[in-house]
Amino acid sequence: MLHEITKAPLRLMPKDEFDELLGFKSPHYRGFIRRPSDAARWLRCHASLRFTASYPKDESSEWADEGTAAHAVREECLYWGYDAYHFIGSKQHINGRTFEVDADMADHLQQGIDEIRQFSGRMVVEYRVDTTNWVGYDEHGKPQGGTVDCAVIGQELVVLSDLKYGFDPVSPVENEQQMLYALAFYHQVVKHISKATKFLIIIDQPRIPHGGGYWYVELADLEAFGERVKDAAYKTEQEDAAFNPCVEACKWCPAANVPGRPGGCEAHANSNIAHLDLSVDKLDVEPGEPLPLPPVESLTPERLLTIHENRKAIEKFLDYCSFMALQHVLQNGPTAGKKAVLGKGGNRKWRSEGAAEAFIREQLPSSSPFNMKLKSPSQVEKEVGKKYQVPGALVERSEPKPILVPVEDAREAITPLNDEFEDYGDDEFEDYGDL
Repeated sequence: MLHEITKAPLRLMPKDEFDELLGFKSPHYRGFIRRPSDAARWLRCHASLRFTASYPKDESSEWADEGTAAHAVREECLYWGYDAYHFIGSKQHINGRTFEVDADMADHLQQGIDEIRQFSGRMVVEYRVDTTNWVGYDEHGKPQGGTVDCAVIGQELVVLSDLKYGFDPVSPVENEQQMLYALAFYHQVVKHISKATKFLIIIDQPRIPHGGGYWYVELADLEAFGERVKDAAYKTEQEDAAFNPCVEACKWCPAANVPGRPGGCEAHANSNIAHLDLSVDKLDVEPGEPLPLPPVESLTPERLLTIHENRKAIEKFLDYCSFMALQHVLQNGPTAGKKAVLGKGGNRKWRSEGAAEAFIREQLPSSSPFNMKLKSPSQVEKEVGKKYQVPGALVERSEPKPILVPVEDAREAITPLNDEFEDYGDDEFEDYGDL
């Protein structure tokens, strides 16, 4: 197991109780400039903030609003002690859009909620932290900060859990946003009520098997990171701040020259080569560095049409490369900073809904088996408690599949196949003679 489940109770501390305990009121921040959520960009490309200062602000998207709705449900559950299933059928209204909580959303959210409740200590939900000591004031001279999704403060371990409801994989390993939150949270809260100096960063990304994960980090490493943040924050204010186009910095930058964004960053365009050249030597780049792909604008119409006609073949080639990369790590062990671990298994489901309905009606005669659709195994288990056990024959679940993650991820690596075979010496086969 990643961590031991403790028997000590998890105690929720409301924001005002935390503030009273610490002797101050958690601030509210406006006009973020060096936002923790955007740290991957400005920590690397110091010129990007000045360059995009006049760009239009991002408009809310349906995907972002759906994530906000999921966060709202999770917050209510953690704060008041509900399960996500209690909200099935309810509606969240976000930026003019309406999202109804269905059984699938409840199943996805409940996994992370149950995980947080395994830890002992004082829990706080949606807590504002001040990052000004590291990132400086905004352009109006106001303090800056961000919001910790959920934190549990134990006497030896502090757990920060952040929900990412989207489909773009997010890793907890050296996640700058969470490291900055952890550092600020330690100085603002933890050091006043606990001796803990070890942190567990959890990225809860329930809808994709290869997203999220776990990462341990010590306070000393966070403090060293804080000094790097101070240096980067200072550089972002300089008129001669340097551009540094790279995968992390350009991924969500509005100035990146990709479809759907304003674009306009010459440094980003110049970082790509002028012609489409994917010879083998061009693929030897350092981890985190972008492949030398050309700006689309530099391609001739003939090349664009060639790529269009061969799109499916290129996609199959890339899929096969990903498969072979995973196969190599499974066979030989960690390579180039990556290891193979088991991802998340699928949500549990009933083998036979008819048999499951009969079981529920027998064991829970006062409860309806349905909440728009048949209740999930996890929800039934919560209702029957310890008195009854859901028969294993009624439930099935897809097996977790191997995925590639950074070697620093806290999940246990899959034993390489070559190591498995090395366990069998020649003596194992001596009785079989010549084969």
